Amino acid sequence: MNQLTAKIGLVAIIIALWAESVELSFIVALGVLLLHFNGRISRGLSQIVLLILAMMAVGSLGIMTRQAGLYGFVKDVVYFLRPLTVMLATYYAVQKLKSKADFYNLIVLVGFGFALIHLLDIGIGLLRYRPNLQKFRELFGKLNHVEMVALFLIACIRDLPIKKTRFTLFYKIAVGALIVSFLLYFSRTMIVVLILMILAYYGYLKLNARGVVMGLVLLAFGAGFVFFLSQYEPEEVKNQTVLTGFLAKVKNSYTETFQPIEFDSYLKDRRSLWPRWRAYEASLVLDEVDQEGKWLQGKGFGSTVDAGFELRLNGEMMQHLPTVHNGVAYVYMKTGVLGLLFYFTIFIALYLYNYLSPKDPTHKSYNSVLVAAGFYMLAATMVVTGIFKPYMMVGFLIGGSFALKKETA
Repeated sequence: MNQLTAKIGLVAIIIALWAESVELSFIVALGVLLLHFNGRISRGLSQIVLLILAMMAVGSLGIMTRQAGLYGFVKDVVYFLRPLTVMLATYYAVQKLKSKADFYNLIVLVGFGFALIHLLDIGIGLLRYRPNLQKFRELFGKLNHVEMVALFLIACIRDLPIKKTRFTLFYKIAVGALIVSFLLYFSRTMIVVLILMILAYYGYLKLNARGVVMGLVLLAFGAGFVFFLSQYEPEEVKNQTVLTGFLAKVKNSYTETFQPIEFDSYLKDRRSLWPRWRAYEASLVLDEVDQEGKWLQGKGFGSTVDAGFELRLNGEMMQHLPTVHNGVAYVYMKTGVLGLLFYFTIFIALYLYNYLSPKDPTHKSYNSVLVAAGFYMLAATMVVTGIFKPYMMVGFLIGGSFALKKETA
């Protein structure tokens, strides 16, 4: 019975993460955690837990400010607590599995299911629509990190039970469908994250001779791609196809996310602001935290950033934004430099598993997954709120992999 409840719990967490709901994934993970909690935790995972709790302690200083209303404060507490709850729930649920290989296998199987649904949705939808890129993604989905992680595991984990199936043809068809489905999300972030995770798993992002060579290769490839984009002129929006629209979004990636924006110049014509909204948000956070002199501890839980005008987000008109897209700016707003130090220490703690050399190849594989999860977290933090984004699978991967490491230790 424990086996069945553990597997159901893990699948429920995956589906809740896919649903992109903070409340749903928190409640589901909390239920699974309470059901399987046994009080024992590995040293490696306890370090990650303490770092997140330290961030929460810094953010909780926001209760002392007038800006933090009770609702906003509690909402931010849940936002920070949710990835920790997912991590611990996964850790204790995986410990209940008799066959530990089932953990990664479950992710792949659920990924196959999502890919099939996605492709069927596209196939039926294209009978009715001829969408451009923006409409295509609105109709059929903009991302699916379950599929991304499933592809990563297929590419990296050699002893996945699904790879040993007698139905080889069906497995190959399922993998092909997963690849096609993944590409049809046209997600720049998912493509980059998947590549980084695979490179990290195989040690190409390690600080050694091979890592330096790979770094030079990536630098040369990146320079060539940037040159191509600099010469590429996107078509007018109304004439864009799905492919040209995707290339246009790639071309605008840097300015959209990182290029600083002069606040006043965009008040006159806000249409120019939307393509660079993420960078605009980040610049506002930096300015407000600097003006309030809270660079060390941040503005705390419940804090917001003033957009300068009212806008419609998630169906509501608001001017004071409780979250921003860029993960670095978000953590800085809520917890300041202290929070950023704790946050990036999590990445360092995961990255250091690169340098552990267990004799057991299975244990080494789990270490490599943790390193890959660290780069997943790092890359996502540059464009979204990192481990705090509702659909992120980082906490799920970390919790499960630490449970597997403990089993083989």
